Amino acid sequence: NRMLEARPDLLALLFDPVATDRRGEVPAGMKPYTEIPPLSWHEGHLTVYYQRQYIDSASRFPDSMSLTPEHVEALDMFDRLANDPDLHLSMRLRPGDMQFVYNHGQLHDRTGFLDWPEPERRRHLLRLWLSMPGDRPLPPVFAQRYGSIKIGDRGGIVTPGTRLHAPIDV
Repeated sequence: NRMLEARPDLLALLFDPVATDRRGEVPAGMKPYTEIPPLSWHEGHLTVYYQRQYIDSASRFPDSMSLTPEHVEALDMFDRLANDPDLHLSMRLRPGDMQFVYNHGQLHDRTGFLDWPEPERRRHLLRLWLSMPGDRPLPPVFAQRYGSIKIGDRGGIVTPGTRLHAPIDV
């Protein structure tokens, strides 16, 4: 709402598609980037898809759409607001903590970390994407990211040669 109050013209630009680098997670037959708006309204739900560093790195693909100076200004303002300590929550995860984040409804990020050299002391992070049966619908444009956008059966990101595993042995 802060962006709406201060610069509604820039907020409107966040509903335009932008190229976002897949960073090597390219499903068969797809472009190495997606073209999805950072913000989308669909069936009464606001959906967020925003990874600024991936948007910026998509410019390495000659056929990807270019950002206008106005779009860059909108993204810069969005970044400033997202990083405003008055508008975000910071937390420190400890061993044994679990965090569940709804990717499509909130922004999230992590800071850098130092890991231990000894295998038995290293952190173990399991990223799990759940597609719940009672979830909300996603805009059709998300099919280029997940394949299926069917509620409860979203395809996820599977690239050629993907081997699904979650080892916890050290």
